[in-house]
Amino acid sequence: MDKRRRLEEESIPKLLWEYSVPAVAGTLVYILYNIVDRIFISFGVGRLAIAGLSITLPLFTFILATGLLVGMGGGSLISISLGARKEEYAEKILGNSIALFLIIGVLFSIMGMAFLDEILSLFGATPNNIVYAKDYMSLIFFATPFQLMFIGMNHIIRGEGNPKTAMRMSLVGCGLNIVLDPLFIFVFGMGIKGAALATVISNVLVAFLQIRHFVGGMSRITFRVENLKLDFEVIKGIASIGVAPFIMQMSNSIVVIFINKNLNIYGGDIAIAAFGIVNSLSTLFFMPLVGIYQGSQPILGFNYGAGIYSRVRDTYKISLKTALAVSTTSFIMVMFMPNILITPFIKNDPELFRLTEGALRIFFSMVLFMGFHTIGGSYFQAVGRAKVTTVINMLRQFGIMLPMLYLLPKYFGLKGVWMAAPVTDLILALFTSYFVLSEFKRLKELPVTVKK
Repeated sequence: MDKRRRLEEESIPKLLWEYSVPAVAGTLVYILYNIVDRIFISFGVGRLAIAGLSITLPLFTFILATGLLVGMGGGSLISISLGARKEEYAEKILGNSIALFLIIGVLFSIMGMAFLDEILSLFGATPNNIVYAKDYMSLIFFATPFQLMFIGMNHIIRGEGNPKTAMRMSLVGCGLNIVLDPLFIFVFGMGIKGAALATVISNVLVAFLQIRHFVGGMSRITFRVENLKLDFEVIKGIASIGVAPFIMQMSNSIVVIFINKNLNIYGGDIAIAAFGIVNSLSTLFFMPLVGIYQGSQPILGFNYGAGIYSRVRDTYKISLKTALAVSTTSFIMVMFMPNILITPFIKNDPELFRLTEGALRIFFSMVLFMGFHTIGGSYFQAVGRAKVTTVINMLRQFGIMLPMLYLLPKYFGLKGVWMAAPVTDLILALFTSYFVLSEFKRLKELPVTVKK
């Protein structure tokens, strides 16, 4: 059974497993880059270095957002194009995506290195931690084009039907990073700069492997140099789908800036360091959900493009159930085994440990509801209705999260900062469920494709 027939006829749980497991592994691997950095930096440098790394998070999120804008937009559009048997157009999307990674990456490198001090100060850096943030980001910005490609190309590889290949490439990059981190930090005594250098080298290697995949005859579509020429209609199509995850990550970046500023007011450097750890674990718990929706997107996009709406609905429902199972596991770990989660990040700092443990329990008290808005929001992106996803993401960050960050600390102090996230998750789950139910009603009224 070829890939097209499998997407139309294969058991949905089997397909979701096949596509999601590599996607989950790939996203977890990306997060491990940051988590491994934080663990080694914590043990090798200390609390202030972790705080400095927390300050850089909005910059990392900005890079991630741009990689997702092009990568998820291009990957979803390629999946829909292949479902509609438009292989040449899919190759044009690939070429334009690579060109965008390179052009935007070079611009980021120039602007980031030129205004690094001003950017970090704006993001809430203190005189105590800014030196660590500068040491780390100066190297990261140097190789931004490769980091964008590392983030985005795996989404494109999944979109054209090779999720296992994307997973293998991510594993190679993460494995190299784990080996190089202690070598540069401890053996060569490079401190936080060593962690950044390890990440850069890993990103560069994976970026070359990703390009090789599309020129070595291993993919369904082929990279052609002539497709590097930018086409406005192609870019518009990529942006129309990719804008949803871009806005989501960019709004995350803005929220993190406000969180860091509030933490500095109500808790100081130690609270910022605690947030660095909590945020690492937050991303670790959230990324399996991202992997599930990334795995479901080729199935959703292909069957939506083919007009097989019953499989679209079934894929969404199974994805949501899987996400709820993952969220339940995360909830149990946070509430009953927080020591296991926190210990790898903290060495001989009981004050930081106690603060982080309390923050973790509050921050994840509503983690069970994350699947509703994560899977629901991503569904609309997969079927080409990214405007709805954008509304959901904007509502989360600007309609709920920022007001909570303004109001709750006034009444609850530092605890109020930690409470903003769970309150937001609960409210947004209700809104997203409404959008999804309305969408399923719309699907029932659409004409169904009859296979010949």
